[in-house]
Amino acid sequence: MKNILITGSTGFIGQYVLDLFIKNKYKVYCTYVKKNNKRSDKITWIKTKKLLSDKFKSIKFDTLLDLAWYDLNDFNSKTHIKIQVSEHLNLYKSLIKVNPKISIYAVGSCLEYGREGQLKESYKSNPVTNYAIAKDSLRKKTQMLKKNSFFKFTWMRIFYIYGQNESRRTIYSQFVDSVNKNKKTFEMSKGTQKKDYLPVEKVAEFIFKLTVKNSDFGIVNLCSGKGVKLVDLIYSWKKKFKSKINIKIGVLKMNNHQSMNFFGCNIKLKKILKGFYG
Repeated sequence: MKNILITGSTGFIGQYVLDLFIKNKYKVYCTYVKKNNKRSDKITWIKTKKLLSDKFKSIKFDTLLDLAWYDLNDFNSKTHIKIQVSEHLNLYKSLIKVNPKISIYAVGSCLEYGREGQLKESYKSNPVTNYAIAKDSLRKKTQMLKKNSFFKFTWMRIFYIYGQNESRRTIYSQFVDSVNKNKKTFEMSKGTQKKDYLPVEKVAEFIFKLTVKNSDFGIVNLCSGKGVKLVDLIYSWKKKFKSKINIKIGVLKMNNHQSMNFFGCNIKLKKILKGFYG
């Protein structure tokens, strides 16, 4: 792998992934929209408001790691379906045209499954939100391109992640903020929903390890392989921060539209990382 293009490298997951590439001395090209503060002789920054293919014509990339996506605070925004799918697909087409054997790694979502219980990569997708529908659509259209092409394609489905630098709207950020401000209580719902949670550092590690293998893995769940109740997760955070904050359970209402119990199957991921897959 000589030249890798990373989109979304300044985002929540992207900044952790980029750190791993720099640490391991890879030469990377990164897109960005707003001003970035990360400096390294291993990074070439490419400023672009959209994923414009003409920005990348002068470089033959061996690998694309596509982490970019916006309007993540509104899963039913119309931009997911009407704008973003075509933006990403056009980028893929342009890079494939320059390098027919390019490896494309992109991130999907566990929400593409649209069902509860243990979720395996072989299950048929049934997305509900515009975000999940758009991700699933991009995956299917990219797979259609493979019928007449030679590029490699891996679709990494992310489950629930948390960590530093996350959006302030997330429960992890709210909890950490409450602890840092020495608040006496932290209010939450019953927290009985059981989901597959991972720290962002672990997800970034998975993405890095899969990408550098430079192979054609298809759909891969990036998950822990087990469901954890939200209330138990929050108590683990309390223990981690050695906080005395009082967690008040059942104060906030549960989201009635939220799936209550689902988690990923990580058998395929484990096989790939151990070198026993493909």
